[in-house]
Amino acid sequence: MDIKHMSCVLNVKTLGVNGLFSGYASVFGALDQQNEIVAAGAFARTLSKWRRQNRAPALLWMHDPTQPIGIWQQLTEDSNGLRVEGRLALRTQKGGEAHELLKLGALTGLSIGYRVIASQIDAKRKARILTDLDLFEISLVTFPANEAARVNEVKTALPSSDSLSAAIQQLRAAGRNLEEKRPAHIP
Repeated sequence: MDIKHMSCVLNVKTLGVNGLFSGYASVFGALDQQNEIVAAGAFARTLSKWRRQNRAPALLWMHDPTQPIGIWQQLTEDSNGLRVEGRLALRTQKGGEAHELLKLGALTGLSIGYRVIASQIDAKRKARILTDLDLFEISLVTFPANEAARVNEVKTALPSSDSLSAAIQQLRAAGRNLEEKRPAHIP
């Protein structure tokens, strides 16, 4: 009788939800509801300043400075706009609520809090072109002024510790059942 063995190693590094999400806090060239257009490069100076300080703008709930809900882990300008990656503080009430709303798709807007350093008027479009901004916060919002400024990815949850524990118990039980059914003369 040919006996086959099967074994596996299970390494668990993290369990649960990590609160990560990403999107565009500002999209270049888009006319927003305040008749402003952010130009490519408008964030270059302020992002450089934040990096030198080894800090990031605040991640707020609906522009409320009393409600920080996480941290911005990465902010970069690309050809489309200001790309952001954030991590919600899931053990806080508002951070947990924000994460749940993001997962459902009920909350998708991003909005920037800034001070204008330099701008010019585009008379043809009747808009102000923002060429240099001092960024101080980025918020999750229901209605962004720049309609294209949206969260486009929310990391999904890993299996919960309860479901993982249940799976491990099932594996152990299956192993015990195999041991019990093994013929006595096989070592």
